Amino acid sequence: MKSIFVILLTFILALPAVAEEVEVLMVKATQSDGLWSFDVTVHHADISSEHMLDSIAIFTPDEVQLETAEIPKPSIGAKHVTTQVNGVKIPAGVEYIIVRGHCNSDGWTHEGIVIALM
Repeated sequence: MKSIFVILLTFILALPAVAEEVEVLMVKATQSDGLWSFDVTVHHADISSEHMLDSIAIFTPDEVQLETAEIPKPSIGAKHVTTQVNGVKIPAGVEYIIVRGHCNSDGWTHEGIVIALM
């Protein structure tokens, strides 16, 4: 019984050290001359340079990655990071896009923000 308690206690104490998935907080989309630009604000509880937010991307509904923007510097300690993805050509017939963040340890977020294109 003691060993189970020690294992559980070790797991509970380790929880704050585990970064959560990248969370897309806000997206502002604008269109000009047939190209789209996106201002994207994301959050990630970065732990170290081996586990941190490193990019964001624009995806079509069928998971085609249209454009990626690297996060220019480590975001360790930042509450959130805002970056831009400019000059995105959205294929004809695509009615919405999905914006996702990327962690260099965990990969792309499963959930993103869906933006309807009007």
